[in-house]
Amino acid sequence: MVIDAPVEQVWTYVGDPRRYPEWAGNVIGITGLATVARDAEFQQVSKSPLGKSETTFRIEELDDLHTIKLRCQQSGYYSRWVLTEAQATTFAEVEIGIEPTAVQYRLLFGALGKRYFRRLVERALDGLRTTLDRGASRPPSRPASG
Repeated sequence: MVIDAPVEQVWTYVGDPRRYPEWAGNVIGITGLATVARDAEFQQVSKSPLGKSETTFRIEELDDLHTIKLRCQQSGYYSRWVLTEAQATTFAEVEIGIEPTAVQYRLLFGALGKRYFRRLVERALDGLRTTLDRGASRPPSRPASG
């Protein structure tokens, strides 16, 4: 998918899970992430098919401006974003899925099917594009006078 923004601008949202509530429709809040780094863990409050839940996520991959992969430590749900600069735009390869850690997650997400994950990807990309467009339409902030 192509996103009409430079990779550095896209990365400010995708590369920092603390910003996910701004654009990722299923993410309500993030706590416990002091520094974005490989193997860092944090708590994420999300909307899911079962309602609102708080789970622990770990950053499994991190390559600044290019790749981030997050995994839920309870269910095995994951998201992986790979960004590639394409002149003044960004090509985003997005994978959202699950490698179930227990039978109940295999049954739940198996019943929801691939369509559920496809919709999550589409909503995430739409939310990201909307947030980037909104940010681009804001006037530049002025430095504080002192």
